[in-house]
Amino acid sequence: MAANEYPGPAVVNVYAPCQPEHGIGDDAAFAQSKHAVDSRAFPLLVYDPRTGATLKECLSLQGNPGRKNDWYTTPQGEVIDFVHFARTEGRFAKQFDGEGKPSVELLKAQEDRLKNWRLLQELAGLR
Repeated sequence: MAANEYPGPAVVNVYAPCQPEHGIGDDAAFAQSKHAVDSRAFPLLVYDPRTGATLKECLSLQGNPGRKNDWYTTPQGEVIDFVHFARTEGRFAKQFDGEGKPSVELLKAQEDRLKNWRLLQELAGLR
């Protein structure tokens, strides 16, 4: 709603899984979208130039769980990282060997997601 109310151009980028392409159930879109946020695969961010003069004042990561941490950890102690997210989508199945170990490429993707998250934290003044 804030993007619609902004008196200028606004960009809204939304993660929406494609059930057949991502290999998830037809009723799993909402849960998978939340999992994308929780795992830092697609973090939530809002940049609002009305909130201040600096990037730190304008950028908010509100809505991401465990905003000050690298990865979100559930109350049960489970770490939700990018590999955890990839295990839940059929499109990543060939990135795991027969024993469930992630490929080098998938681990590089996880490293990329963490670097991106840390940059966002830094820009938002959380790091």
